[in-house]
Amino acid sequence: MLGIPDKPTSAMLASMKKLIHHLRYELPRERRAGGELLPHQAGGWGTDCPGANLLPYAKTGSSIDPEPPAKQGAEAAALNIVSRGSWGARAPKSVVKVPASERRGFVVHYSAGPSSQTVRQIQNYHMDSNGWSDIGYNFLVDTAGRIYEGRGWNNEGAHTSGYNRSHIAVCFIGRDGDATKAVKVSIRSLYEKANTVFGRTLSKTYHSALGSTSCPGNDLRSWVSSGMPVDGWSDIGDGDGGGGDGTGGVRSVASQQKAVNSLGHTPPLDVDGITGPKTVAGIKWLQNKVGVTADGIWGPDTEAAYRAYTSTGGPGKGISSVRSIASQQKAVNDLGHTPKLDVDGVFGPRTEAGVKWLQTRAGVPADGLWGPATEAAYRDLAKGGATWSDGGLTTVRSVLRQQKAVNSLGRTPELTEDGLFGPQTEAGVKWLQARVGVTADGLWGPDTETAFTRFSDGPNLTVDGDFGPRTIAFTQRAIGVTADGVWGAESKRALQRHLNTWSDAGLTVDGDTGPNTVKALQRHLMLMTGTKLTIDGAWGATTTRALQTALNQGRF
Repeated sequence: MLGIPDKPTSAMLASMKKLIHHLRYELPRERRAGGELLPHQAGGWGTDCPGANLLPYAKTGSSIDPEPPAKQGAEAAALNIVSRGSWGARAPKSVVKVPASERRGFVVHYSAGPSSQTVRQIQNYHMDSNGWSDIGYNFLVDTAGRIYEGRGWNNEGAHTSGYNRSHIAVCFIGRDGDATKAVKVSIRSLYEKANTVFGRTLSKTYHSALGSTSCPGNDLRSWVSSGMPVDGWSDIGDGDGGGGDGTGGVRSVASQQKAVNSLGHTPPLDVDGITGPKTVAGIKWLQNKVGVTADGIWGPDTEAAYRAYTSTGGPGKGISSVRSIASQQKAVNDLGHTPKLDVDGVFGPRTEAGVKWLQTRAGVPADGLWGPATEAAYRDLAKGGATWSDGGLTTVRSVLRQQKAVNSLGRTPELTEDGLFGPQTEAGVKWLQARVGVTADGLWGPDTETAFTRFSDGPNLTVDGDFGPRTIAFTQRAIGVTADGVWGAESKRALQRHLNTWSDAGLTVDGDTGPNTVKALQRHLMLMTGTKLTIDGAWGATTTRALQTALNQGRF
């Protein structure tokens, strides 16, 4: 609304509803708005906007929050699975494949937390608190009906004791009663897709039918028991998430299959979005071709090597998951190659000849590709005098871009942006990691990339130990209450429910944040962030700093 905070007319509210509908459902998919409806003040920016008259409407489920457009049977638009790469998944610690022949059922869960939770927050909890290898579910669905890839179709889950191999699990992100029509359409659509993927009709069930739990709540339990009725379901398209392999976290399975075919694999793979033995063999073939470990899993190293290979026209062009081109040139020079190579980061004929010269001297095949074998042989040859190898993670962000990122956050003195990873750059990366809230090990991996992107996109909290309105508002959003920056009884009860859900704290939900609640909070923060806290039940600056770090990292 323009002007003073007058009471909105019915025409104004109708126009707002139409605009939200347009932004969510009528724009191209990549430009659409998300499913949450929030007031301006929810971001913790110290404003009363949109004012008392509009505040009741600025929330999910209000009268101006439009329902998704009706979808009927075959006319329904395809739903796309949001890939792991798109939601910023961490790489799994391990993967266990399940043959399609073992799949027998489809089980529905809920997260029992606020619908504002992100998939990455759930993954962090499963990996850091539960100690699991990955997020537990095969797929997840938010209140807007978006489907997120978890462990995917082909991998063993960690969701239902005794049924992790036989059942595909989908988790609704929210509490009992929060599931919208769009959620149920997406879950039913995913079930129909599962029947197609596995070539049989899977049994429909819910978590509490298979174990002693209240999951997935009364609403979804009743809906599943009634056969998952919906007006019409949608096809699950390839789109962003593709076949839902759940391992690569970088590109959809269909896109992996297309990439294998583009490099001339024969016979060409069927681009069906399903990871089978032929697709795994094709990926291994591609990995051998581009010079990375042939493990059949399309991760960040494979993605970077494939992009480098296709952008430079073929083998022998400086592809490396170990060391940047500039660092390769410096290493060649340090072993006494004459004439010295120009350290310019450009892989031309002279650099290729220099790398082959080094490989011959180090006793490995002289193919011009600096891979792990060349790196190890070079370090043995240099006997401790080896030059920097760019932190070993050039596949996520080049050294030059790491240096630019460090400088963009205001480090002083600024790093020299030369693409070489020396002690000053390593110190700069560690400084950046500490600022964005990840382990300061000097290695720019996927966690650092995700944390930096989130931090630089903002807004983020300053980790200063002040539990003021901005920190309170961020906390309120994480625990699923109105983010008004006021720490009242409703917020305290929501915190206790949050700790009971995510840390099994066993607190009485009474709004009293006394020592027991604070101790549970401190234990939760230690578990989720690795911060060392004294479990003393006193909420001081140290506890608040740990809370701010957890909120910035999406680990609360």
